[in-house]
Amino acid sequence: MMMRILVISNYFPPVELGGWDQLTRDVSQRLQERGHEVLVLTSNYRQAELTTPEANVLRTLHLESPDHVHYHPGYALAHRRHEAENRAAVQEAVRTFNPDVVYVNGMWNMSHNVVQTAEQLCPGRVVYYMASYWPAEPDAHTAYWTDASGKWWTSLPKRMLGKLLLPFIHTTPRNQLDFRLVLCVSAFMLEQMVAKAGLPRERLRVVHNGIELDKFTIRPLPTSTDTLRLLYAGRLSPDKGVHTVVAALHHLRQLQPDPALKLTILGSGAPAYEAYLRQQAQELGVIDLIEFRGFVPREQMPAILAAHDVLVFPSIWAEPLARMVQEAMACGLVVIGTDTGGTPEILYDGENGLVFPADDAQTLAEKMNLLLQDRSLPLTLAQAARRTVEARFTLERMVDELEAYFAQVIGAS
Repeated sequence: MMMRILVISNYFPPVELGGWDQLTRDVSQRLQERGHEVLVLTSNYRQAELTTPEANVLRTLHLESPDHVHYHPGYALAHRRHEAENRAAVQEAVRTFNPDVVYVNGMWNMSHNVVQTAEQLCPGRVVYYMASYWPAEPDAHTAYWTDASGKWWTSLPKRMLGKLLLPFIHTTPRNQLDFRLVLCVSAFMLEQMVAKAGLPRERLRVVHNGIELDKFTIRPLPTSTDTLRLLYAGRLSPDKGVHTVVAALHHLRQLQPDPALKLTILGSGAPAYEAYLRQQAQELGVIDLIEFRGFVPREQMPAILAAHDVLVFPSIWAEPLARMVQEAMACGLVVIGTDTGGTPEILYDGENGLVFPADDAQTLAEKMNLLLQDRSLPLTLAQAARRTVEARFTLERMVDELEAYFAQVIGAS
């Protein structure tokens, strides 16, 4: 059955923030390849940088703030106009495209009025895919104007001004959206939506995300004499826990003064945090074990993964379900990851990877040392990891489930 699917997302490649935006694109492309008509309605974030025309992508929506890191107060003054233009954009997309189903994938930093309009125009046909906490979090305006951080002589006037502005900004709270059809990226996220967003459990279903398996092939495993090549790949910010890895190298040196391993830190983020990591490595005497490589385009990741043996996933933040873990496991890397968020749904300690508590550098060092001492262990873990991804975390399986769910929704409506 051919379907017309309107995809609503806050960000969309090639102007993106990370893996989740890329998944939105991957799912959209795969649905199109299966014969469905897909129209993507997304934000105008960095639209001016695009120089080539795009088919089936409308970049017309306004975000709550143009910068995903630092709120822009001027957007509070433009909020009412942006709301009206967002509603008009959704109305026009629905009128001209006439979707059978609306697939909402990513709403952080996006006004809830976008999906509220979609619910009004397409009742019973708006499917949410939850991989972030946005229904339970304050919008960008509230978060900024009620934040008490900083100096009292700046935060107090800001909060007083916020009390005047926020009543004019807010319309319907996010928790008053219908949320009739909700898919969650992990069982962990399902529980979070029930506990923190108050969504009825009977409306929620788990559909794990997935990767394009054929892009990630098994790499040769290291021999007992090879230097173990460790990789961190992702955003550089405190909640990602990269400092834990640097500290773990210091603890490892207490166990082995000259460990046969190297760590590559791949990615960019907060400049102050990156400077802190370099200083930390210097002070702990492990800078010789680390290479900082900065940001690389996503298309280079399969080759980069193939050049490493271990992915360290030290996130302190409760990751809903990270694709980076799936990609590394598909390539035959050993993943050493924290037990936060949805990660325990794919990573099992001693079975298909190694697990340590978040922010626990000592235990992470011990897990690294296990791999150095027993060079047969990576083979056992890597083979099990690949089987896990093949069985449960492919993009094909994810799109199969989405396609069947969309057909069910259309039939019921």
